Amino acid sequence: MKPLKIYFKILTVGNGKLLKNKNVLNNLIVDVINKNPSRPATELRQLVLKELAVTENGKQALQTSSRFFINEATDIEVIITYLPNERAIQDQFYTQWRYVQVSEPYKLVQYLDENKVIVYSEKTKVLHSIKLDKDITIVVNED
Repeated sequence: MKPLKIYFKILTVGNGKLLKNKNVLNNLIVDVINKNPSRPATELRQLVLKELAVTENGKQALQTSSRFFINEATDIEVIITYLPNERAIQDQFYTQWRYVQVSEPYKLVQYLDENKVIVYSEKTKVLHSIKLDKDITIVVNED
């Protein structure tokens, strides 16, 4: 029997104020807002989505993962809320984002339990033990 080809879908959700931190996507959003502070929130959202789709930094921010080789990012959503009554500039913008990363294909070797699988990576030629968190979904590749 041939091993199943699978891939992982990883949901990434975040939020923040107008402050730089360790999150690359947050910093990209902060940079867009800082370059266009007088634009309305809906226009800023469109600028961020365009930045993510077109620029190399944007694409790289969406395809960075410490656990998987990422093939693509989908279902990208960004919300920017403007709070004019706040005094400090970093409190005037509240950002939220969500996207789904789709991993490179893996071969399922063993399903240990509902929280752990063993997979083989064609890229690294190594077996990997993957702990399934609530933000990770396994999808069978039907090709």
